[in-house]
Amino acid sequence: MKILAISDTHGCFERFYKACKWEKPDVVLFSGDCSSDALEMELIFPEIKFFIVRGNCDYDDYKTDDYMTVELEGKRIFLTHGHIYGVKRDYSRIEEKGYEVNADIVVFGHTHNPDYVDTFRRQDDEKDKVITLFNPGAILNNSYGVIEIEKGKKVKFTHKNLD
Repeated sequence: MKILAISDTHGCFERFYKACKWEKPDVVLFSGDCSSDALEMELIFPEIKFFIVRGNCDYDDYKTDDYMTVELEGKRIFLTHGHIYGVKRDYSRIEEKGYEVNADIVVFGHTHNPDYVDTFRRQDDEKDKVITLFNPGAILNNSYGVIEIEKGKKVKFTHKNLD
């Protein structure tokens, strides 16, 4: 499964459209700021499944939530913008939320900077739980992410630029 991770369009609809056309994803995870762009894109690409959350700049969006958890190809993904978890300061709160909802992957935006971090935590049963924190960056700055999941197998994360 190919997943397009997009954040922070801030009205750069054409860049978002271009990424969808280039990548031809099965799913789009939109992590906020100009969620109206994602809601419109969903109409243009009805063959793509969209999961959309709002960001701190989505003042008039009453349709979408601040976060959601979705299951794709056996992976549990927590999707949020990140502002309510203080991601510009550090990732401790968003990481904690990821463990709380038993996520495998946390996708977020807000910082406008692409990032990828694997976190590890020893569970009660003495096994390590790994969560990947993935920020695709801002499509405003030509940055987006692609997540490829082989069912029950590996996950590949890639940061890309429209340039």
